[in-house]
Amino acid sequence: MPEPRGWSLRTRLLVLLVCLAAALFGTSAVLNWRAHHEASDRLFDDSLRGSAHLLLQLAEHEMAEHGEVLGLALLQAETQPGPAGFHFQIWTRDMLAAAGAGSALQAPLLPFAAEVERFGWTTVNGASWRSYSTWNRPRTLHIQIAQEPTRHAALDRLALWRIAGGAAFLLAMAAVLMWVVVDATFRPLHRTAASVGERSEQDLREVDTAGVPREVRPLVDALNRLLLRIRSALQTERRFTADAAHELRTPLAAIRANAQVLVAARDQAEREATARDLLASVDRSTRLVEQLLALARADQPLHDDKLREVDLADVAREQLAVHRDRAEQCGVELRGTLQPGATRADPALLSVMVRNLLDNALRYTPPGGRITVATGAHEEGPVLTVEDDGPGIPEPERERVFERFHRLPGQKATGSGLGLSIVRRVADVHGARVAIAAGEGEKGTRVSVRFRQAA
Repeated sequence: MPEPRGWSLRTRLLVLLVCLAAALFGTSAVLNWRAHHEASDRLFDDSLRGSAHLLLQLAEHEMAEHGEVLGLALLQAETQPGPAGFHFQIWTRDMLAAAGAGSALQAPLLPFAAEVERFGWTTVNGASWRSYSTWNRPRTLHIQIAQEPTRHAALDRLALWRIAGGAAFLLAMAAVLMWVVVDATFRPLHRTAASVGERSEQDLREVDTAGVPREVRPLVDALNRLLLRIRSALQTERRFTADAAHELRTPLAAIRANAQVLVAARDQAEREATARDLLASVDRSTRLVEQLLALARADQPLHDDKLREVDLADVAREQLAVHRDRAEQCGVELRGTLQPGATRADPALLSVMVRNLLDNALRYTPPGGRITVATGAHEEGPVLTVEDDGPGIPEPERERVFERFHRLPGQKATGSGLGLSIVRRVADVHGARVAIAAGEGEKGTRVSVRFRQAA
């Protein structure tokens, strides 16, 4: 049966329960009626049997005291007038010896049979009557008795109405109780829906699960997880906007100042120097915007459709080629110890990670220094390592450098303070672990990223 459109879950459940209860009560009423009807028929037959045996005993008693003819005549006289709807005949030697209850029938009510007793139906005055016949023990007297079942049928109808009425009353009471129970069951859901509906678009608190049925708890939990993701996304967006506004203020102010100086320059040398400063400010702003965009991208949830099986050696080799010219300009040697190390990751985000690690190392490695990039597979998973022989990171600062816009105190190198934050974020979305330690000989910095094995 198709579900009625527009019906609520509560209404559908209530209708289903009422229909099931109606089927159960109806079946019970039918079974009760059949049991009552069978018991009533047995009682009716037992009543006929009892009346027949009583009349036989009276007949035998009268015959013993007054003789056959006089005794049967007295019996017939004693039973006149009988109740309406009741006939009996006593036969002896195939002759009607006595008839009672106003019976004017001279023919047998039932055919004579050899059985000791027999129930049946006979037609009296065009109506069907219940009949019974039996012999006395010596088989000298045969009695046939018939009774109109009108009163018996009326009692059966009365019982039927009582059973049906009782079932209907119980069904009505059950329907009311079901409505109360279903309403109480769904009340926590209505409270939850009302609570969520009254919230503003800024209210992303978790939905209270108190009183929520166990079957609906997964739905509410999923809603809370969705709200958490939305809240996290909004916080990330707000943080990105605030960070961008804060960090872009300085380079934009520098660009404006250089532009003003360029406009007021009095000779060619001053204009050229100011133009170089202006270009440097533009480059720093461009780099900052790129870093902010990379961080915003890394903050996005990582979907399975972006994951590929990636060899860390290929990613490192590509980034080494990209940064080789810059390393030569800085007087820094780039080395690669690249062994295969496969993991399942987003190739674009891995490139962003390696690029920021190399950019960070190039900024802090002095001329004549060396940067080594190593990849390889280990028992716990593939590992990417970038090591330089720069000034290093003090141990108390090794966790703080992952904070956004955090710069080491006293460092002369310029930077946005976002590089290692991006590295940590990319590692987090891939389930990787980032660790910072001192380089070889306790000099410089070694950054290791340990990934999970490719499935």
